[in-house]
Parts: sequence; C-alpha cells; structure tokens
Amino acid sequence: MRISNRACQLAGVSLLALTAAFVFEVSDAAACTATPDSTTTTTGSGVATVNTTDTKSVTVECRTTGDSQDVDGVFTTRFTGYTGLDNSSSTVIVHDYDGNGDDVVNIFGGIITDSADSTPVVSGLPPITTPVTPSLEPTIGTIELLGGNDRFLMSDGDYLGDPFAPDVQANLDTGAGDDSVTIESGRILNIELGDGADTATITGDRTTVGDVDGGAGQDRISVGVAITGGTAVFSAPTTGLISGGDGNDTVSIGGGNVAGVDGGAGNDTIEVDGGTVAGNVDGADGNDTVTVTGLAAIDGNIFGNAGNDTVNINGGTVGTTAEPADVDLADGSDIFNMSAGHVTGSVLGEGGGNTYDVSGGTIDGSIFAGSQADKVTISGTAHIGVDPGDDGTGSDSVGLEGGDDNFTMTGGTLAGGVSGGDGTDTLDISGGSIATYVNGGAGNDVISLTNGAMVGGDVLGDDNDAEAGNDTVTIDGARVNGFVSVLAGNDTIIFKSGTIGTAAAPKGIDLGDGADIVQMSGGTVNGNVGGGAGNDAVTVSGGTVNGNVTGDGGDGDSIAISGGTINGNVDAETVGLTGGAVNGGINGQHVELHGGTVTGNVSGIGADTLVIDNIGAIDPLNLANGVTFSGIGANAQISDVDLAAGGSKTENFVGFDNVALSNATLAFAPGTTQQINNLLLGPGSTLYAPGNITLTGAITATNATINMMNGTAGDVLTLGGITLNNSTIALDLNQQTGQADHLVAAAFAATGANVVNVNLIGAPNFTGQTDIPIIVSTGAPVTGTFTITGIPGTPGALFTYSVLEAPDGSLLIRATPAGFGIATAPDSAVNASIVDVAVDALYGINKDALDADLALANGSARIAISPSFGVFASGQFAHTEHDGYDVSDGGFSGVGPTFGADDFSAAISLDFNAAKHFGFDTKYGLNLGLFAGYASTDVGLDPFQGFVDIGGGRNRSGMFGGYALFRQDYNYALVSASAFIGNTDVSNGVLDTTGSYDTQGYAVTGSVGHIFRLGDRTRFDLRGGLLGVTFKGDSYTDSGGNEFGQSRISFGAVQFAPGIYGDFKLENAMVFSPYARLELQQRFGAKNTTEIDTRKVNFDDADFSAALSTGFNLKMTEATTLNGEVRGKWSTDSSTLGAKLGLKVAF
Repeated sequence: MRISNRACQLAGVSLLALTAAFVFEVSDAAACTATPDSTTTTTGSGVATVNTTDTKSVTVECRTTGDSQDVDGVFTTRFTGYTGLDNSSSTVIVHDYDGNGDDVVNIFGGIITDSADSTPVVSGLPPITTPVTPSLEPTIGTIELLGGNDRFLMSDGDYLGDPFAPDVQANLDTGAGDDSVTIESGRILNIELGDGADTATITGDRTTVGDVDGGAGQDRISVGVAITGGTAVFSAPTTGLISGGDGNDTVSIGGGNVAGVDGGAGNDTIEVDGGTVAGNVDGADGNDTVTVTGLAAIDGNIFGNAGNDTVNINGGTVGTTAEPADVDLADGSDIFNMSAGHVTGSVLGEGGGNTYDVSGGTIDGSIFAGSQADKVTISGTAHIGVDPGDDGTGSDSVGLEGGDDNFTMTGGTLAGGVSGGDGTDTLDISGGSIATYVNGGAGNDVISLTNGAMVGGDVLGDDNDAEAGNDTVTIDGARVNGFVSVLAGNDTIIFKSGTIGTAAAPKGIDLGDGADIVQMSGGTVNGNVGGGAGNDAVTVSGGTVNGNVTGDGGDGDSIAISGGTINGNVDAETVGLTGGAVNGGINGQHVELHGGTVTGNVSGIGADTLVIDNIGAIDPLNLANGVTFSGIGANAQISDVDLAAGGSKTENFVGFDNVALSNATLAFAPGTTQQINNLLLGPGSTLYAPGNITLTGAITATNATINMMNGTAGDVLTLGGITLNNSTIALDLNQQTGQADHLVAAAFAATGANVVNVNLIGAPNFTGQTDIPIIVSTGAPVTGTFTITGIPGTPGALFTYSVLEAPDGSLLIRATPAGFGIATAPDSAVNASIVDVAVDALYGINKDALDADLALANGSARIAISPSFGVFASGQFAHTEHDGYDVSDGGFSGVGPTFGADDFSAAISLDFNAAKHFGFDTKYGLNLGLFAGYASTDVGLDPFQGFVDIGGGRNRSGMFGGYALFRQDYNYALVSASAFIGNTDVSNGVLDTTGSYDTQGYAVTGSVGHIFRLGDRTRFDLRGGLLGVTFKGDSYTDSGGNEFGQSRISFGAVQFAPGIYGDFKLENAMVFSPYARLELQQRFGAKNTTEIDTRKVNFDDADFSAALSTGFNLKMTEATTLNGEVRGKWSTDSSTLGAKLGLKVAF
C-alpha cells in the first residue's frame, strides 16, 4: 500500500495528525521485507536429494525510499515453511520458523498499520516449482519479536530527499531474551520488553511512544538521550509510562515528555537528567536510586516505596507551583541527597533510619525525616521552606520526628524551624540560617549552635514540660534572636560566644524546672538568664548579659561569676564573684565576693554569711562607692581586701549581727548610721570614719586602725561601745579652732599600747601649746595607755603631743611646737642663694675692671667707646649643691635639708679713666665705674624627715652699684658697692602653702694688691681685701595663713685671692691669654635668720670657703676677642660650679 507523492509532504508533520488526515491508496508493492538467517542441509543425491532449510533468525526492514511511503501490516517474526520440488526435482523442505531467534527489525520510515492486509514477505528462501511467497505471521495490534535476543530499530526513511519518520500503529512485544529497542523517530504505541536484560533507547524530537514496560530482568530504558561517539546527544521524544518491571532496572530520561516512571520490583536506578515527567516517578519495591539533574521537570511526586531507596536531586524541578509535589521515600532506610534543583512540595521519610543530605537547591515544603534514627545534613546554598500541612499550621522546615536522630547544618537556610521530635536527638548547627526556631523535642537532646549559625526565633530543648528531657545546648559563635529555653529536666546550656536576643527585642535564657546548669564563657545575652524551679548552677566566666541573672525558684541555686559583664541584677541562694562585672545588685543568702566589679548593692544576706576576700580572685575586687550590704541577722567575714580603697570608697551595713575584718578596710560615709551589733577590727584592718557617723553596736579593735581624718576637725564617731587593744586612732586637729575629731562611746576599754596619729590642719600655732578633747566616754572615765604622734611628713610632725585626762573623764591632746624650724628652710635657702649670686656677680665686675685697667689679661672684656670711657659686659651660669644648714631654735637642732640651686647673673659696666682724662695717668691711674645687672636663683630642697617635698623658691633681683680703682706702678686699691633688690616666690612643702615677699641687700668690698712680673709673658697678682653684706626679706602671710616675720642675712669676710696671667702669641697672629685665680674667704659675724609666728630660727653653715677660677681670652683680631671661664667654689657645706663664655666685638 502506498501514498502518492502528491498527497502530502511528511517532513516535519506529526504522525498522529498524518494518520487522521489522509486516505491511503493500496498498491501491490511489498511494504517490508524479511530476510532469514538460514542454514540448508542436503541429504541424498539425484532426484532423491533433499535440501532442508532451518532459519535461525529473521531481519525485517521497512524503508521509505523514492516517492512512495510503504505501508504494511502488523507481524510477528514467525513464518510458516513449505515443501516442494525445485527445478532439479530435488526436494526442498523449509521448516517453520518460530521467531525465537535473535531477530532484527529495522523500520526506516513507512507505516505499520493494524488494518493492513499484508505482512513483510520473507525473501531469500530456496525456491520450488510451485510458487510460494511466505510472509511473517500477522497479528492483531502488536508486533511480536518472540524469543531470542532481538533488536528493534525505528528511524527516519527518505522521502523525496527529506527525512520521513515511521509510523507504527501498533504495540511492540520483544518477548523473552535480552532484547534491544532503539526508537530514533516516528510513532509507536506501547512497548513490552518482556523477560530478559532488555535495552530500550528512545530519542528524537519527533518521536512518540506509548507506555514502555521492561518486564522481568535487568532492563535499561533511556528516553531523550543517546551516546554517539562517546558524546551524549539529547532530544525530546514523547512517551507514556516507563515501567522497569521486575529486576534491577535502569531508567534514564535525558529529554522529552514522559507520562511517568515506575521502577517496578527490584533495585532500580532512575535517572532524570532533562525533559518532563508529567506524572510520578515511583521506585516501587526494592532498593531503588532516583536521580534528578539538569533542567529536568517532574510534575508529579517521587516515591521510593518499599526498600532502602536513594533519591538524588542535583537539579531540575519536582512538582509545579500550581500543583506542588513531594519526594516520598516511604519505608526502608532511605537516602535523600540534594545539591541543586527545586522540590515544590516536601520530602517525606517513613519507617527506617533515613539519611538526608541537602547542600543546595530549594525545597518549598519541609523535610519530615521519619520515625526512626534518621540523619539530616543541610549545607551550602540549600533552602528549605515550610509545609503548612492540611490545617495550615505547620511550621517545621525539618521535622526529625521519632527516633534518635542526628541533624547537621553547616550552611543554607530554613524558612521555618527544625524540631527533633521524640528520641535522643543531636542537632549540630554550625552555619546557615534558621528563620524561626530549633526544638529538640522530647528526649535527652543535644543541640549545638556554632560558627556563625543564625536562628531567627527560639532555641527550645523540649516541646513541653510533660515530655521534657535532660537536654544540652551549646552556643559558640551563633546568633539566636529568640529565647534559649530548656523547660523541665536537668538541662545544660554552654554559651561560649555569639548572641542571644537583640537590643531591640531582648531575649535570654530560660532554664525552666529541673537541676539545670549554665556555663557562659563569652557572647552576649540581650535579655535575662532565669533558672526557674530546681537547684540550678549558673557559671559566668566571660561574655555579656544585658539583663538579670537569677536562680528563681530553687532553694539550692548558685551563681558563680569569674569574668564577663552582667548589666543587671544577680539573685540566687548562693552567689560567688571572683572576676568580671555586675552592673547591678546582688541578692543572696550566702554571697562570696573575691574579685570583680559590683556597681549595685548586696542584699538578702542571712546568717549563712557574707564573705569578702581575695581568695581565687581573677580580677581585683571593685565595689561601688556607697554600696549597701543588707540582710536580717546577717554575718560578714572580710579579709585581705581594701574595700575602702584608701578611704575613697564607703560602705553601708543594714541588719548585721557581726562584721569581722582581718587585714581589711572599711569606710563609712559622713552622716550615716551603720546597723552592726559587733564590728570586729582584726589585725591589719582599718576603719575609715570621716564625718559624723553613728554605729549602733560596739567596735572591738585589735592591732587595727580607726581613721577619722578628712581634713576637717570636729567630726564625731558615736558608738555603743569601743574596746581598743594595741590599736591606732588617726584624727584631724585644728589648733586655730580648738577642735579635733573624737569618739563618743557608752562604754570604753583600752588595753595594750594604743596610738593616736594627729593630722594637723589649718595654720599651725607655733606660739604655744594647745589642749583639745579626742575621746569622750559617757559611761566611765577613759583609761589606758596612749602614744600620740603627728603624722610623718605633715605639719603635725612639727609638734610633740601628750595625753591628759580632763575633769569630766574625757581624753585630751596637748600639742607643743617642736621641730618647726624646717618650715622656714625654703626661705633661708633662697635668701642665702641670692646673696651668693649677687656677691659673685660683684666680684666678677671687679675682676673685669682689674683685668682691663691693670692690663692683667690681654684682650680683656673692656670695649673702648672713647679715649676715656669703656664698657664691660659679664655674665655667668652656675649650679650649687648645699649639704644643708645647721638649724637651731624653732624646736629643732641639727642639720637641715639639703638643696640645689640654679643661678644666673648678668651685668654691664661703664668705666671712666679719670687719670687719662685729667692728664695724670703718667704717674697714677684712677678708674671710676658704674654698673647695673640682673641676678636670679631657683632653689629646690630635697626630702627630709618624712617630708617628700620640703619646698623651694625663686628670687629675681636687679643690681646696681659702682667702683673706684687707684693704681701707682704695680700697686693698686679698689673699692666697690652694690645693691640688689628683688622678689622671692616661695613654695613651702612642709606647710603645703605658697607665698611671696620682697628682698633687698647690699654688699661693699675693699681690696689692695700688687702685680709681679714673672717674665715677658706672665704676671702674678697678689690681692686681698674685705667684704661686708647685709640682706633683708620682708615679712609676709602665706596661702595657709601662716605668719612669717622678716628674714635676715649679714656677715663680714676677709678675702685673699692670688692669680697668675699669661700672654702667648700664636702663629696665626692671635693672642691667647690664659689665667687662673684662687680665692680664699673667711666670714665673720655671719647671721642667717628666719621667723614664723614670732619664733626666730637660726641657720648656719661653714664660714670658710675656697674658689678656683680658670679661663682665657683669645684675641682673634684687633676688634674681636673670645673669652671663657669656669669657676668652682667649695666649703664644708656646699659646692658651686659656674661657667661663662663671651665674644667681644668692637665697632
């Protein structure tokens, strides 16, 4: 049967449309041919010859060629044999062929129709004289390949040079055997591969196939993909349901449209790499593997069904937005892997310990792991949504359900939460983001959140109290925006780093009922940490809690803090602090403070005792200034800590029976009442009690100190009673107001050697003694042994003290001035130093005049401004170290403080050569001079007798004066006078005051000498004379109100000063003139006195001194001279080193 060329053009036309639209014209031509693979056996000879033919297989070929399309009927591979004589009269026997050989059917174009009258003709068989045309056995509706390892191929034929696809309007049954079916184009109805290890390959964009059933055996069925030359070639055929049947089948879908896939019984492998599966993919019974990759689309569900199945989603889509579909692993220990792709529904596990590994892709619904010990791993870029369920209330992204499950998450996102369900579950979350919650569910669960993981809601150990287990939650580097709550059970929370809650929505840790444990070493909790019922143990060694930390309902709750910061209150039965900071209060029956910071109060103390010491301290203990300790019948033991911080911090006590100190300090704020029945100050302890303070009970002080000093005298410490034993009381005393700090006690007892240290405030009174009360006993006279001293290094040390009993039985202090002379030492040192500077400057002016006018030094400092007038300029820097004056009177006798002074002087002189001017210079010489200058000294005294700073001062004075020099031959006489008037600023470290006073002084000298010529270049000058000095410093009142009288210095002195000079002319025409001079001085009638409060103090030092000066003049030109000098002065009490350097230029 043929279709005319004029009837249609088939290329690119759907075969289904073709069959419906055209009427075929039947021709006599055979549509298909069948060629047998036969073997002929010959027996006999001549006319008795018998040729027997047996067929092993048949090859059928249907092909479209030229201008006609072949049409044939449905057939099997069987045919009926025949018997006859051939032309040689030999007998020909062709046996029937049962079709069970390895048959081959190739259809290249053409049409096989169930309504055709003919079937393929079998050609190539032995001929007989009676014509026989055997054909393949016709069937109805199905091409049957019968038994054997058959091959079936459908591909394009050639129609007028264009491809023409075959159209098989029938089913295909390959029968038993390892058959191979290849459909490259065209249409065929259903394919039944039958028993055996069959292969079916369906490709071609214009291919349409009905259902494909692999039947029994290990079949391989592929749709839309073929391997050509080692390369996969993809196409888009259309098929019905692909069924693997019994056996370990492999189904591969690389493209096209498939109605559905059913793996059937056996361990099947289903691979969907592309195309669309309109229905379900069902692994059916057996340990099946389903893999979806690429751009594959499965519109229906994926079922693992019975068996230990594996589903791999590496791409593609399961379900549609309009009709979401699930991956249902069903029974068995199944495996689900997903690295990419999209599941629009959920992934469901049922019985069996299932394994889920999702590293990428999207699951719009949830993962429900199943009822046994499942393992779920989420990582990479995986995204899992929420299956709302039938009632729309679902919230799990991952539901582990029953069994001892393991959940691991290192990345990806969950749009909902993860819940452990029943069983002992382990949830290890080290990355990724969970939008809502983590819930361990019933059982003893272990939850770990680390390494940047994020939970948008709560972390729950349990669903409810009734099903709660002993859960463990660890957070290290994760962020939890909600609460961490473990409900009932003996739970453990370990928090190393990360955050809980946010600043905008503070959330914390809720332990719920049970004996719970919290171990916090880092991170931030933005809410509270609450223990709930049960004996909870909370340990904080680092991190920050921005709320409260409380034990809540348990009688045996304990909170131990060794680091970190709590920005709220702490409340528990037992609280211990060794480090860290509590920026709030502490409430507890038993509180131990060893280290760390507390900014609030400590309350709730019972008889179980408040313990404060430094045992095990990690950070120094730092309590708030003014902290209040309160309780009912409370007791406190305080050891080896400086709570008072040297008196700068105070403490308050309310409701205490006993407070015992050992080598510790306390301070009470002025105006407070301390509710302590018994305050026991043990050895090494100090109580700071400045101001008016009341203590309701008694103090017992043993080898301890009560310090009332605050710089204000008259404070009262009122006590129920006091017992002193070898203890010290330190108090303020003001002589000017007649007040002192004092104790008032209903009962008083003193044993041993007790000490009272006096801090003298205000201006001391050095005019006489003062008596002031310090201890008043309202019950009985004060008795005991007391030693009273001034505090070393304070004005109080300038007095001696004694104890007197007043007529009313109280204790008085008598203060008597002693040793106050050193209070005037700064004045004396500055006065003596400015006198020395001024006298040295005067002698320097005299020296310049003698050197120039007597020609002792070539190129001396004189600059001629006219024949009769010249000018001198001189100056010197010097430093003096003094070993201290001998001080007498002023209650002190001995060597005073050492001191150092930095000195400077500068002067200019006008010299008049009267002899030359009046014309008698040939016999006599007479020079008259006037000078003016500046002198200063800066003095600092060294520490002395406990005073770190004795003081110092600076004097700045102006100088003026004149001189007259007469000479005859080598003899000369010189007289000079100088006045120096200035002001001194003084700093008194003894009295801690400052002051200022004016000064004036005068010096007169007279000298005679003779010059001996030792040679042409050297001269020896022998000089001696007298010196007289008087100096006065005005009286003044310093900044502390102390009255200083006039200070005076006066003395006379004899001086002997030989010197030697030389002149040496250098090769460069310069003249070098060195010199050296020894100065020996003996003072007489020396007085150096100061005065304070009308009491005079004498200062004395060595009267004999020696000085050595050496220097040079270098005359470089007629107009330019460089000069320099070094001068040292020594006495048994002091040493001075000075130097000067100058350049003289004449214009």
